[in-house]
Amino acid sequence: MKKQINIKNIINEPQAFYDLQNRYQRITSVLGGSIAVGQSINSDMDLIEITRKGLPKSVIQTLSAILSISMEKMSQLLHVSHRTLQRKSDTDLLNVYPTEQILEIADVISKGVEVLGSIDMFTKWLHTEIRHLDYKQPIDYLDTTFGVALIKDTLGRIEHGVYS
Repeated sequence: MKKQINIKNIINEPQAFYDLQNRYQRITSVLGGSIAVGQSINSDMDLIEITRKGLPKSVIQTLSAILSISMEKMSQLLHVSHRTLQRKSDTDLLNVYPTEQILEIADVISKGVEVLGSIDMFTKWLHTEIRHLDYKQPIDYLDTTFGVALIKDTLGRIEHGVYS
């Protein structure tokens, strides 16, 4: 039997985020906590299960707040029309592709906060033009899997002291 831990929302309790022991707990926190996600995340198998099942629309609002972007910009990152998101209730589940992109973005946020030290520092960095990214903002790359990989690589470079 899996041990259930109630993971808190990073926005409501940012200090609790820094005490989390692993990547999966941090992703859960970024998504709004275990209650918002609807289950605990303990492995890549759980991520696959959640992707197939879908995340509730409410997690989009949580990510939007963390990233300091509008729901309209969030819909662009997820390749879902803004109107479609407006029609969904907070508990409606998203399909596979937006859910997968949300999980990728949550992983980037988790890594970014870990590398840069705080939500505020990460958010500021996300909206800064970066030389390594051809003077574009990292936020503009979070709409594709390849863009997410590029941002994770850039964060890894920063973590290891490579000029970015």
